[in-house]
Amino acid sequence: MKKIYWRPRAISRPALALIALISLGGMCLVEHWPAVQQRPFYDEKLAAAARAAQGMEQICYARLRASIPIDAENDPTESGLIGVRMSPVTTLVGDLNAKQTSINPNFAAVVVDMLKRVGVKENDVVAVGCSGSFPALNLAAYAALETLKVKPIVILSAGASQFGANLPELLWLDMERILNEAGIISFHSVAVSYGGQGDRAEGMSQEGKKLIDAAVRRNPVPLLKADTYERSLEQRMELYRKHAGHKPIRAYINVGAGTVSVGRAMGKRMFRPGLNLRPPARVRHVDGVMPRFIRQGVPVIHLDEVRTLAEKYDLPLAPTSLPEVGQGTIYVGRTYHKGLAGGVLAGILAALYLFIRSDIGFRLLRAGSRRKEAGHPEPMV
Repeated sequence: MKKIYWRPRAISRPALALIALISLGGMCLVEHWPAVQQRPFYDEKLAAAARAAQGMEQICYARLRASIPIDAENDPTESGLIGVRMSPVTTLVGDLNAKQTSINPNFAAVVVDMLKRVGVKENDVVAVGCSGSFPALNLAAYAALETLKVKPIVILSAGASQFGANLPELLWLDMERILNEAGIISFHSVAVSYGGQGDRAEGMSQEGKKLIDAAVRRNPVPLLKADTYERSLEQRMELYRKHAGHKPIRAYINVGAGTVSVGRAMGKRMFRPGLNLRPPARVRHVDGVMPRFIRQGVPVIHLDEVRTLAEKYDLPLAPTSLPEVGQGTIYVGRTYHKGLAGGVLAGILAALYLFIRSDIGFRLLRAGSRRKEAGHPEPMV
């Protein structure tokens, strides 16, 4: 026996409008009440950011104990990690806004995220190249490495650009020692170069070089000296191989724009800020630590163009107070509430059934109005 059901000849405009209103209202509900979900490695990220915050405190205290004043105008968070415009050890022009943006312990969580995304685990080897230009980002990288208990191989450039660690009495070499003595980190650099143009501080005064020599003497780290850019590059790569031993290097972290590390100006432009998994186009024409590692299949974490990184992870630009640990989308993400979305979908399907598949909705609307735009229902077999 064939089943008989009733359906209106056409769906009325009020019915269509009602379905549209239900759909629109449901969409607004889902968008207005999202679910907040912790991102992967939440605990490790918090721990790394907390370690970075502690490191900032220790460096600030050391600067105050040394009676080195903090310029509240240039360093509104009074972190002690912003240097001066010019000093004898200043190597390059620097962007004050970028240096201020870097003063955020939550960058350590960003580094943790990148390291975990490439599969770095405890006791893995990670190569690091950094200068004094972004001491806060150096600290973020160190805090992430210490938290994840990996084996870092760090080679420094002692010089710094404007507003970086360019105070002769408090270079990054000194800050690294302070972090070691405070128990914030358990490792230290394996070598240091002058940095600057050609990695040989070309254009730096003899006074500046003598001040770096003095910093090396009070922080016993071997000083790299090379006659050419190519020789400096070979020295660094040999040190990474030597200290890695038989273990593979799982990632390379570059902080700033050290000439040998990025591969001169062309190399700096090739790599995007953050995680780089594939060689950039034409990278074979550039020689540097980053280009060599990525050609070997080693992931590169490029901590530069700080404002771009901050915007990506919802971190403040040039904050006027030190951001709290746990801020930013690196920790939690907004997603749709599955239960609410499911309920809205069920409501829309129910409305469609009532007004299209059955005559119940038709009868309800017809009972409330004398208009007969939809016509009388007719039997269908």
